[in-house]
Amino acid sequence: MCLFVPAMIAGTLILGAVAAVAAPPQVASAAGARTTILPGQWEYSYRIGPIPAGGEDRCLKQADVEQFAKGICTRKYTCDYDTRVVQDGKVALKGTWTDKKGRVAPVTANGTYTPESFRLNVHMKTINGIPLAGVMDAKRVSAECKAG
Repeated sequence: MCLFVPAMIAGTLILGAVAAVAAPPQVASAAGARTTILPGQWEYSYRIGPIPAGGEDRCLKQADVEQFAKGICTRKYTCDYDTRVVQDGKVALKGTWTDKKGRVAPVTANGTYTPESFRLNVHMKTINGIPLAGVMDAKRVSAECKAG
């Protein structure tokens, strides 16, 4: 039985869906405050190795933007990172994810972001020690979320 499966990467690896960093995000101002990503309607695409694993549209609210700055995690896991950096357009995370049954799997992620896009390379191992690698690409398509 695997702790991580393609569906997780393809659906819940995102931000507080999909999920703890040095500084909280701030919206850019005339004073030049730092920005992570912006709220709005986003499109995601996923790959596991070279294989496309799906995609989705998501409405990201301010709480989701704040979660991005804390590091990726899913609702099904507790995520602990020894390394948590989300700043200056770069993401670097290293730690463990623990499921509700207490099973622990190592995970690392690195990538880049702009206020309207990001790419994360995620590497993890299943509880059986099988390596799994995936890529999540996302882009903001609108400042406003779709109705419904």
